[in-house]
Amino acid sequence: MAELNPKPEEVLPKIGDLRSSFATKFKAEIDSGAFDARDVSRLQKDDQYAACFLRTLKSRGDVGKALEVVADAFKFRKEIGINDLASFKWPEELMAKKAIYYKGFDTKGHPICKYCDELVYINVKENSATKEQQQDLRKFIAYNFEQHHSKHPEQMCVVLMDMSGAGVSNMNLDITKFIITCFTTYFPAYLAYMINYEMPMLLGATWSVVSAFLSSDQKKKLLMINKKQIKDYIPAEHLWDHMK
Repeated sequence: MAELNPKPEEVLPKIGDLRSSFATKFKAEIDSGAFDARDVSRLQKDDQYAACFLRTLKSRGDVGKALEVVADAFKFRKEIGINDLASFKWPEELMAKKAIYYKGFDTKGHPICKYCDELVYINVKENSATKEQQQDLRKFIAYNFEQHHSKHPEQMCVVLMDMSGAGVSNMNLDITKFIITCFTTYFPAYLAYMINYEMPMLLGATWSVVSAFLSSDQKKKLLMINKKQIKDYIPAEHLWDHMK
């Protein structure tokens, strides 16, 4: 599909302005520790990371709008302590579900990084959670996105939402909206596109609610794909057995 986000080289000249404007506008937050100092330092030192905030569909190179994304992302990162989640002891039942992980590549070379998008797999059937479990699930989802975004901020990912066999009880609206917000704000310029695989008709109403929060360009990144179409996007060797 056509690239919707600006390329890194298109926004790199504005990084200096972004950094100086951030330091001025959010001096109080920086000094008070409202933002994690590690995130602030990375924004000031890592060009590719800083460029991500200018490459979002919201900002499109606009420094003022990019600052809004920075603030929202940094507040979220501080709130969940994302820089310290590597040492977090995840509940065993969450790890056992294997609800989200990285695997393989899609069929198309990405024009930004000049190689293929990495594929993220989310099993919707295994993403159900009680209210007590939701906070850990949010952290776990964010941690998995962070694993890639922290190492390769310039490389966008393909996200495969496997909805085959999922029912209404598996579709958590709050978690689904959280995942979408991760892509639009918390992990800027992370999502190349999302594949919703074999979405049952019963879940259509839920996705209508979610899509209502998206811009027209953001909606273009959501693809509804069935088993006959999936190989147009993902090579057979990277597919799960039930998709072949």
